[in-house]
Amino acid sequence: MGILSIKNKITELKNRLYILLKNGGIKLKLIGFTIAIIITTVVILSSIIIKLMTDSIEKKSFDVVNSSITHIANFSRQALLERTYENKLNLSELVKKIEQSKIDGFLDISIYQRQKIENINKFTYLTGFKKSKEAIYLSDEELQKQLTSANSESIIKKDILLNNNTKAYQFTRPILYTFKEQTILLGAVILKYDKEAIYGIINKVINISILTALIFIFLATMIVYFFGLKFTRPILEITAAANKVSKGDLNLELNINTADEIGVLSEQFNTMINGLRERNHMQKFVSGSTISMIQEDTKQELLLGGEYRTQTFLFSDIRGFTQMSEEKTPSEVVEIVNFYLNLQAEIIKKNNGDIDKFIGDEVMASFTGDNSLEDAINTAIEIQNSISKQNIHRKEQKHTVCNVGIGINKGEAIVGNVGAHERMDFTSMGSAVNLAARLCSHAKANEILVENTLIEKLDNKYKTNPIEPLKVKGFSQAIKVSSILFKENMP
Repeated sequence: MGILSIKNKITELKNRLYILLKNGGIKLKLIGFTIAIIITTVVILSSIIIKLMTDSIEKKSFDVVNSSITHIANFSRQALLERTYENKLNLSELVKKIEQSKIDGFLDISIYQRQKIENINKFTYLTGFKKSKEAIYLSDEELQKQLTSANSESIIKKDILLNNNTKAYQFTRPILYTFKEQTILLGAVILKYDKEAIYGIINKVINISILTALIFIFLATMIVYFFGLKFTRPILEITAAANKVSKGDLNLELNINTADEIGVLSEQFNTMINGLRERNHMQKFVSGSTISMIQEDTKQELLLGGEYRTQTFLFSDIRGFTQMSEEKTPSEVVEIVNFYLNLQAEIIKKNNGDIDKFIGDEVMASFTGDNSLEDAINTAIEIQNSISKQNIHRKEQKHTVCNVGIGINKGEAIVGNVGAHERMDFTSMGSAVNLAARLCSHAKANEILVENTLIEKLDNKYKTNPIEPLKVKGFSQAIKVSSILFKENMP
């Protein structure tokens, strides 16, 4: 397996782990938290219980050892003083009875007598669990030194390892005799005690604790996992729904019926979706500039009033609408008007325009910015070209066709809230708006009228055709205008 393959395996493992954490993070956290609590509880309780058990078992075991070794030492003192065959036999019988009683943990009892052999003090094996006719001497030099220097019958304890790798305690009690204030060392009793008798039970308790902890961890994991599924499933549903909403899908509703915070969250989410749907529908009836104004003034009370702004206004009106409405049914008229208004609305929006309102079969749109006049003229040209193309198809399908006249003007207007306190409209007013509307009313089918002074500022960017000055209502002087030439109305 190459290094690249190993790296790919590691990357795949990381991806799977990420997906696992992403899709089941809460479940894993609950499981981990539960396991941590169980392990912590078991460890703490086991530590306390094992400590108490160890102290109790050690105390009882050591009490048995102390009692036994003391009894043997006291019985041995007389035998070592008199050193008769009868005393030795009685001592052997005592040791034999202890061996036959099979006291748990007793591995060996040895009684040594102190003798001077060739002017050297040695500890010679007298009796015990071992049966040997040969002389056995105590070989532990360190223990011999401790016994020789002992001035009391305090028990000497140390850890030892037997030949069969058995761990044990060795308890040694000196056998002393006091005569005329002189302490004489007669011998010693050595008892070897198996540690397993003490700690075997403790190890069993530890093993049982570990097994119990594993069983509880397994059961808790299963319980928490299935509980976590029930807990996280609605959260994942809400997450998926939120993802759909972020992509613009508002045709959904959560159906999570839980008597907890998640249920409340689900209800609030549905309320939010309903609000977004209402807002989405309301946007179709409110201009973009109105929505922007509301968003900017959300923390203030909406008041009547306005301000001066320089804007470009485009009015577009369907020609022959009155005659058509007399000849068609209301549903047919609405279908025809909606077709042409929708076509114009899409083009206006695409060219940075904002539809202020629909007035029957007429569209009022506004443009802002340094290039607002060009945006408006480009919009008008695209509208006329698109309508001409669509009319070809409509004629082929024997549908009613219409044309529009468009008027464009740029100037300063009053922009603000107009109407009553209970019902107001955010719109633009002024002579610049009125002139655009008047030019629209004078525009013929497939015609776009713009004031000459505005066209002159565009440095002949568009081809135009000057027409007779227009006498416009509300203006004392005749307005010099030109018709913008485009593909469909060029001579």
